[in-house]
Amino acid sequence: MKIQNIVLAATLAAAIAPQAVAVDFGLPKLGKSNAASSGNVDADIKSFLQTADEARQLTGQSALSLGQALLTKTEMEAAEAALAAANAIADPKEKEAAKAKVVTDVQAQLAKVDFDAAAKELAKANDKKKNALVGNSMFNFVLGLLKDKELASRGSALASSAASNPMLLAKAGQVKDVLSSLSSQMGDMGKIATGLQKMATTIKSVPLPTSASAAPVAIAD
Repeated sequence: MKIQNIVLAATLAAAIAPQAVAVDFGLPKLGKSNAASSGNVDADIKSFLQTADEARQLTGQSALSLGQALLTKTEMEAAEAALAAANAIADPKEKEAAKAKVVTDVQAQLAKVDFDAAAKELAKANDKKKNALVGNSMFNFVLGLLKDKELASRGSALASSAASNPMLLAKAGQVKDVLSSLSSQMGDMGKIATGLQKMATTIKSVPLPTSASAAPVAIAD
């Protein structure tokens, strides 16, 4: 199975106390309120966690696809081997944690890429199939980050609302886990987002999304 077709829904587990999380990936402002919805908190949490899962899948899959184009063969072979080892783990939680590490390791490597040089190489090669794959991967990665920005803007208020209800304490913890994950990803993802915006001006690809509600695009061979 090719690595770019693997959708990772890994949970990055770490809890923090409810607090405002300043996440700025250098992306367009969404105009979202920091307040939790005035509707049903339980339903709001369900929507929040679903969006978080969508964002993880988008950034995870697209990071691996971008790695195919921008990282060295040795780096991606190591990532593929690590992913194969993760998929062989029997315990579901350990498996997802191992998959998450593969993604974060690839993202850390992507954060060090010289995107200006990479964009020039892609433009010079003029491989339309490869550029389309990179362009679609860029689109989905930025879309995932826009969803993350939206989550960060409303997560703290939502966690606080849930924490005030004894029946929702466990779900409040899940919201805090998402906020912790966003905080830990901020550095590398911000660097990648900045680099991708530079690349978008050099290679011919679909325009990057400006709204978290945009539909993802297909990433395929």
